[in-house]
Amino acid sequence: MKLRYLLFLLLPFFFTSCKKENQKPFIPKNHLADFITEKSQFFDLDTIEFKEIIGKYGTKIRYVRDYFNLKQNDKVQLELIELYDFNEILYRNIQTLTTDNELLETSGVLKIVFTSNGKKLNLRKGEKIIVYPPKRKLKNNTIFLSESDHTGNIKWKITSQNYRLFSIYRGGGIWVKTLIDKDSLPYYKKINLNSIGHETYEKYISKDLIVKDFFILNQNDSNWINIDRFVKNTSKINFKLNDKSNKFSGFDSYIVYKNIDSFIHESKFENDILFENIPISGTTYIIIVGSYRTQIYYDKITLNEKLDNSEIQLNMKKTTKEELKNLFKQ
Repeated sequence: MKLRYLLFLLLPFFFTSCKKENQKPFIPKNHLADFITEKSQFFDLDTIEFKEIIGKYGTKIRYVRDYFNLKQNDKVQLELIELYDFNEILYRNIQTLTTDNELLETSGVLKIVFTSNGKKLNLRKGEKIIVYPPKRKLKNNTIFLSESDHTGNIKWKITSQNYRLFSIYRGGGIWVKTLIDKDSLPYYKKINLNSIGHETYEKYISKDLIVKDFFILNQNDSNWINIDRFVKNTSKINFKLNDKSNKFSGFDSYIVYKNIDSFIHESKFENDILFENIPISGTTYIIIVGSYRTQIYYDKITLNEKLDNSEIQLNMKKTTKEELKNLFKQ
């Protein structure tokens, strides 16, 4: 009798152990990577001294060889990726969150890498590369550079873009565009006024002496650049998810927002499905994705302020990669 009672007590442990053994260790995965279409563009610059490089979507980069530490015969190559379609940013899992956990809305992401002899080139100290995104991409936006957190997720750090291209009159009808600090504008305006007089200067003003539709990259700036703005009027909530199926060793989660080009990605182990300080803006969803054996499962839940400090039960359903892709469009 005692033996039968002992077996009865051990049965739940036995089945739980078998279930755990069938689970593969959780490895975060980009389930949307198969849908990436934008590839790297490569520009062989050889040993030329100066070139304006134009990407297929209109990004312009002013390249000056002397801005890098190079030997006479070193050949230079530029790798450029232009992501102006939000879906391409989503498929690459490039989330829109700052290093201070503030939500961003993106207008585009770029990858700009100069190499020589297979090694990344950094600008010489004090030199700057000028980049012109397509028209209006910089309107009401600023520039963020990528940093990776402890999980490998990209987050964004704001940069100071305190520069302007200003046309300075050199005499004889010659104007030269010069990169200056924005705070120096009054000084250079005074130089122009002294050179050509107020009336002539006012005529040239209409030709846009101050160029603002560019940003600059400094020495050792990161490969990835984000053209973003802060999302206003967000609230933040904490919540916990509960999975009773016990099938999954972990989950990839996506916080997505209707009508704004923003998303957050987090990977969670089965015993750590806690979310903290999640920004809410308008209609906000969380899409949870898990894998069991060879099958993909998901759940999609609407988030709002009423769910703050709550526990939400997961209802994971079978899906495919194509169906998962369509979930993000709804």
